[in-house]
Amino acid sequence: MAVRKVYTAATFVVLISLGCIHTGLVHSKPSVRATIGSPVVLIPGDGGSHMLGKLNRTEVIHYFCRAHTDDFFNIWLNLEELIPYIIDCWADNIKLIYDNVTRTTADMPGVSVAIPDWGNTSSVEWLDPSKVSYGSYFAPLVDKMVALGYERGVSVRGAPYDFRKAPNEGQVLLKNLTKLIEDTYAQNGHRRVVLITHSMGGPYALYLLNHKSQAWKDKYIKALASVGGPWVGAAKVLRLYASGDDLGAFVVNPLAVRPAQRTFPSSAWLFPNDDFWDPNEVLVSTPQKNYTMKDKKEYFDDLGIPFAYQMWLDTKDLIHNVTAPGVPVFCLHGSGLDTPERFIYDEKHKFPDTQPITISGPGDGTVNMKSLKACLMWRKQQKHPVIEKDFPGNEHVAILGNATLHQYIIDNILTPNNKL
Repeated sequence: MAVRKVYTAATFVVLISLGCIHTGLVHSKPSVRATIGSPVVLIPGDGGSHMLGKLNRTEVIHYFCRAHTDDFFNIWLNLEELIPYIIDCWADNIKLIYDNVTRTTADMPGVSVAIPDWGNTSSVEWLDPSKVSYGSYFAPLVDKMVALGYERGVSVRGAPYDFRKAPNEGQVLLKNLTKLIEDTYAQNGHRRVVLITHSMGGPYALYLLNHKSQAWKDKYIKALASVGGPWVGAAKVLRLYASGDDLGAFVVNPLAVRPAQRTFPSSAWLFPNDDFWDPNEVLVSTPQKNYTMKDKKEYFDDLGIPFAYQMWLDTKDLIHNVTAPGVPVFCLHGSGLDTPERFIYDEKHKFPDTQPITISGPGDGTVNMKSLKACLMWRKQQKHPVIEKDFPGNEHVAILGNATLHQYIIDNILTPNNKL
């Protein structure tokens, strides 16, 4: 019984720290179908999709780690997997192995990962699929839309994906996403689709649109509505590689999840873009050396993860030029929160196995303001409108639960009365 109490407390604290407590949602059934606007496809960000895992391992990192499961289980987000000690098992199950010949990654031997419920919203509404812990992601927005007459799986749909990877390994995903958009258009009276993205979902959508003809985009896409898009990366990725990231939960030891985070191509993809950061700006300071944007290879080598530099080479040009998408764009983001932009290691904060002193700048707490605003340069690159809307005080993930954001999307983007 005592262990069970610890698990429950840890679960609750993680949810609070993630900013995902889900309250005050509208659950009324739709009354007037005619009130719905454009159909929607939701594209989540890093950590925003359910992931299922199945184990048949010959070796495990600790004696108490499971080696075999009869069926798939929820591997993300499973809060009980993130408690102390057990988190080591999770990190070893979720990490990837990089092949520098094929330039691709694979799951750990004996681990199978699957992304459930393609096309439905279930995999992107809740971080905790049991809903018992009330941890929500796109759920507040979807509930609001359903109350207006939208139908899950028909007029509002989800595009979950393996967020560990970048688009260079996502050709099947991009093919399926193309078909999902076309099917959603066809099932909703040949009305153009709005892509609503969060965080890394924005760059994923940009990559897709950059590889579509203008004729295709004119036919199928009404607008791209990006929430918290890290268009040119985020400085906090440097800390992730060095000392790990606690997933926004102070009960999580960053060093425990670091081995997995270092193997994700998506981490490399979100490394700050060379063209938007000063090449001589010191981002990481240690007693032995200062690291600038020009020192990426040395940084990865000194961390003992040269494969991460190879991943950066694989992903750096995917949207490096940040080419305009050729559709109407809404850049929606929070602001006014301290956001990591430089990290200092000293004798007390030893590099890299302790958390550094963090020097912060403007942003939404996760993504630096220069990255959130990079979309504004598209105003000179395309004829379609590019509209920015700032939601001051809103944090990178918590903004998805903001009722003002929901109403803005409904009134200005989804409405059938606008001229987009």
